[in-house]
Amino acid sequence: MTDREIAALEAALSSAFQGGELRRRELRLTAEEAEYLALRWERVRLTAMSPSGDKMWYTVELNVLPA
Repeated sequence: MTDREIAALEAALSSAFQGGELRRRELRLTAEEAEYLALRWERVRLTAMSPSGDKMWYTVELNVLPA
């Protein structure tokens, strides 16, 4: 992903989880975006749900403690 794409993704995620009270969202992500989240964000869990065009719906959970 380009720096611009990463910045846009980070802004969208910040907006989706703003305030900190929401820790679980359903988001439509490309495979590259999902991989970025999995590698760059600590304590995040991504669960693929269903395809939607060129993207996939994921349940994104923040602050997940290790099992």
